[in-house]
Amino acid sequence: MLAQRLQQAAGFLQANNYQQALDALTEIESSGAESADFWQLLALAHKGLGQLKDAEGSFLKSVQLLPQARVLTNLANLYRQQRRHKEAETRYQQALGLDPSHLPARVNYGQLLLEIKQLKASAQQFSAALAYRPEHLNAQIGLAQASQKLGDHETALALFRKVLSVDENNTAALNGLGISLKTLGHGGEAVLKLQKAHQLAPDSAEVLLNLASALAVADRSEEAVAAYEAMLRRDPDNPELHDYFNGYLGVIRHPDYLRSYDAALERYPGDPRFAVPLARRHLLGNRGQDAIHVLETALSQGGESSSLNCELSHVLREQGEFAQALENARSAVKANPSPGSERELATTIMAAGADYQEAQALLTSLVERFPLDQGLWALYTTALRYTDNAAAYRSLVDYDTMIQVRAISCQQDYATLADFLDFIRQSLLGLHITKQHPVEQSLLHGTQTLDDLFSRREPAIEQLTAALAEQLTPVIAALPKHTDHPFYRRNTGEFNFSDSWSVRLWRDGFHKNHFHSRGWLSSAFYLTVPPEVAQRGEGWIKFGEPGFRTREPLGADYWVKPIEGALVVFPSYLWHGTEPLHTASERMTVGYDILPASH
Repeated sequence: MLAQRLQQAAGFLQANNYQQALDALTEIESSGAESADFWQLLALAHKGLGQLKDAEGSFLKSVQLLPQARVLTNLANLYRQQRRHKEAETRYQQALGLDPSHLPARVNYGQLLLEIKQLKASAQQFSAALAYRPEHLNAQIGLAQASQKLGDHETALALFRKVLSVDENNTAALNGLGISLKTLGHGGEAVLKLQKAHQLAPDSAEVLLNLASALAVADRSEEAVAAYEAMLRRDPDNPELHDYFNGYLGVIRHPDYLRSYDAALERYPGDPRFAVPLARRHLLGNRGQDAIHVLETALSQGGESSSLNCELSHVLREQGEFAQALENARSAVKANPSPGSERELATTIMAAGADYQEAQALLTSLVERFPLDQGLWALYTTALRYTDNAAAYRSLVDYDTMIQVRAISCQQDYATLADFLDFIRQSLLGLHITKQHPVEQSLLHGTQTLDDLFSRREPAIEQLTAALAEQLTPVIAALPKHTDHPFYRRNTGEFNFSDSWSVRLWRDGFHKNHFHSRGWLSSAFYLTVPPEVAQRGEGWIKFGEPGFRTREPLGADYWVKPIEGALVVFPSYLWHGTEPLHTASERMTVGYDILPASH
């Protein structure tokens, strides 16, 4: 009798009739209390109705009575749904301990690891699943997605195409294939795949966003803008979408630049999710008073005070209003002593020429807590200069050891280095499709390529990366071995390119002083250097000058002359910028960041 009632409840669950299943199970609760399957079915009914706490309790009772791989997997899936990642991982591991061939546990565990960015471990789970069942489509898609995030787009392409050979309308595979095609430089084909994915899954925000990005890279600006606008109509309260959209509108000089933020603030007056990035873009566009107005208005409307005061401090100090900036920075820390507000306070103290020792103490604590944050090390070295800690400063900013200049070698199939450089130069010109610099980047009066340059599979790019790697390998091998140094101790002897781009500077073009937040080592490679740069000053790269306005300015303390065909390599936390070009000739560079590779 019990078995029949359980079978009936299972039928209701299979038909997604969760309330009927729950009613049927409730009627037999006393007789099913000692049945692990009863509690498993009851858990699934509760979960289907959104009663997650009751679902968890029922799963646990089932597991307590009889541990089963499928029940442990369902419990893990529940935890994953609630973003209780550690508990989910434990339960997936328990399920696989009971049955290593239980593919739902292995595939869902792989997806969890993918979500929490444990990419190599994720790939291992999907590979193990495929060892049991090579034709498992979700495992193939998962392995492709993990490979994609690990930078192995060729493997991802092959896997996505294998899935599509079986299921030509698989949206996840079409979406993934489109992403990899775009990354590898096949913009036209990427658009076609993503358009098909969008037709099949018109409600997928991820697919539409990827389509918008692919259209932008393919220089189909009107269609890209339309796709971004469709995204915002669907999800108008997503700050990340506003950031992507306005970043693109800015570089194509679109008249609707920043209007989406204004509309969002009309819906949500004072909301820092929109007020802060709008103010930052106004500031970067040399509209400081507009930025102040946005933030002061948001504060008057009751917006969350810490983040608004933090950004207002930033804007005010860049406008030279140091005393007021310091007051706002202290208010931000008082409201919420977060790493972000403490960082802003330390910066503002230095900008205002206040208590430099206080700034150094704040930054000492921050670099101890966040030792990989390149921006904090840049600020900390600035504090050391202001407090006259010359020895400590030189240990972190040792130009003679840390900065290396090396010329690349001419690659095969080219008569001269000049021929090789010209081939690269001509190939890159077609990728400079925007009309002006992105305001959130360091360059002024120029353009920057979209997406990661070195991910493109094109002869010029592949030959350039090979030539650069040839020079970077001995540079990294020669770095001192200091296990207590924040830069040297990260050296594993191996490296990966983590981000890359090309920049064209025009007359009066230059790079503002900045650091590279996503690197360990950074580098600039010079493709075109105007003759005027041979004289000291114009276009030279300079180091040490902070990238924020100060009452008591610190100047650069090291310069390097750009040489055509050479790369300059330096730690990512070093402040660096360039002297403006006053010639009509353009300067073309390739910039990139490097991260240590794990063994």
